[in-house]
Amino acid sequence: MHIPDGYISPKVFVPFYLLFIPLLVKGIKKLRRQLDKEVLPLLSSLTALSFIIMMFNIPIPGGTSGHALGAALIAILFGPWAGFIAICFVLLLQALLFGDGGITTYAINAIAMGYVASFSGYYTYKLFKNKISDKLNYLISGWVSIVLASVVVAIVLGIEPYLAKDIHGVPFYFPYGLKVTLPAIVGSHMLFFGVVEGVFTLFGISYFRRYFDTGHDYRYIGIKKETSDVFLFFLVVLLIILLVPLGLITANPAWGEWNLSFFHAKLGFIPQGIKHFSTFYSAPLPDYSLPGMGSVASYYLSAIMAVFITTFGFYLFSGKRNALYDKLFFINYLLVIFAVVVSSNLYFISSLLFVGLLLSGKDVIKLIWRTLAALLVFNLLSSLYFLPTGNYTGLIIFNLRSFTILYFTLLAGKKLNLFAIFSFSPFVSYTLTLAYSQIMNYRITYEQMKQAINSRTVEKITLTNSYRILGFQVNLFIRKSIENSKEITQAINSRSIL
Repeated sequence: MHIPDGYISPKVFVPFYLLFIPLLVKGIKKLRRQLDKEVLPLLSSLTALSFIIMMFNIPIPGGTSGHALGAALIAILFGPWAGFIAICFVLLLQALLFGDGGITTYAINAIAMGYVASFSGYYTYKLFKNKISDKLNYLISGWVSIVLASVVVAIVLGIEPYLAKDIHGVPFYFPYGLKVTLPAIVGSHMLFFGVVEGVFTLFGISYFRRYFDTGHDYRYIGIKKETSDVFLFFLVVLLIILLVPLGLITANPAWGEWNLSFFHAKLGFIPQGIKHFSTFYSAPLPDYSLPGMGSVASYYLSAIMAVFITTFGFYLFSGKRNALYDKLFFINYLLVIFAVVVSSNLYFISSLLFVGLLLSGKDVIKLIWRTLAALLVFNLLSSLYFLPTGNYTGLIIFNLRSFTILYFTLLAGKKLNLFAIFSFSPFVSYTLTLAYSQIMNYRITYEQMKQAINSRTVEKITLTNSYRILGFQVNLFIRKSIENSKEITQAINSRSIL
């Protein structure tokens, strides 16, 4: 349903923009006022999940394909305006970065897949609430949301031959009328993609409400501790990302998302509007492809980039850091490390590093110097290996990759609260608490010993005495470590944490 550039005439897409802009402004205001900032990390992860779900192209009979949206899922959980804004963000990212959907037609796509799908899914759920079972309600709401969105797309495409044509009746833009678009687009969504959307909505909401509590006005209350933790939800998103290449099982495009050669083969000519506007905007990574990389690797990295950008965007929108963002950022840290390790694209790695620099804030200079110092220690000998070979491109990518991994690792250590990240596991929390306490215990012990020695030493310490002092320090540290471990274990056991 991503209408490309050139399919729609200005007399149609301009009014849609005039309608879309006030809706977008109102949606952003509603989202800021209505949603508790505690819930935005979860909303950002669901927005990223919506992006990934749209990458799973499902082939159907007739040589075409399609995908789910996730609009009803977000709308039912967080309200229709949240679903609208989330899908708008996804569609903008797809259009600007990957060329999936047009720029001139962005308002149409956003209204159909964002506004219509979100509000129809939400109010269908409200209509049948307490009248039928919740699971059936979720299924129907998801089905209705994507079917009504497809109706809007089919009508907008189908009216083009009547609105923009020459004196001989030849369409300037999309050439097929309502008799073709309605059964082709709406029919396929009623029979196939609506079912997929309904099932996705059913399982998504059932899973979410099993683990999370929400209160009035979609405000986040907390995790249902008797079942699990939000960290597991992020792991589910991570698992779905790993399955992203399944979206490449078909090379057939969705109906109505064809290239110029299709029209030339089917019609014998290319409509002038499509030919002119199809090159209106060139995306830097068209069709989710990265230069010099295979299709599977490019698809993986495109999904990771989308998750990272989505999280960063909602983080700026929230303006507030909390434990949920720590967990989501940790998942993003793992994704970035994976992406940097498997990628050999200079621009892709640089773009990730640039976002990392933006996230660093006032610590950016300090982290850069620490990363450079570590890079000098670990990469000097390895870099010398590249010099005789003359492979300077490999040398740059090798060091850039190492710098990015080291930088994000230092950034994670600086920004993230590991105790909040691993709060889902009492054992891991206990281990982290114990390790952190022992490190602080060692630092205090060392500082105390250093001050004691300096206060009692007048002349230079001999080598023999240095060994004796070191042995005493080690002995004292071991005894304090054992005592500290016992105290922490007793404190944790007294609170029934383990």
